[in-house]
Amino acid sequence: MEATLRLVCLPAAGEAATMAAVHGELTDGELIERSAAGDRDAFDELYRRFARAVLGLALRRLGDRGRAEDVVQEAFAAIWRSAGSYRRERGTGAAWLYAIVLNAIVD
Repeated sequence: MEATLRLVCLPAAGEAATMAAVHGELTDGELIERSAAGDRDAFDELYRRFARAVLGLALRRLGDRGRAEDVVQEAFAAIWRSAGSYRRERGTGAAWLYAIVLNAIVD
């Protein structure tokens, strides 16, 4: 019986976190924490996970697509700016994110 050698290319240390974010292996809270540290890939993954649902929520609450799209933009800008205020011990990342979204809808 002959053994086959398979070479596997592993990402460099800095790339591993980015690849994990792209592949959705991180929790919402971890993505928020990484966003707070300036990780744009983590923020992009957070946006991919939530933008559609946030738009749907804003559409249901506001009844106007243009205003709902504005809310999505403002909410994610606020999420980027205030990601450092997220505290894992106070709740899930999704709950924190939706609180910001609901505030943007009310505003």
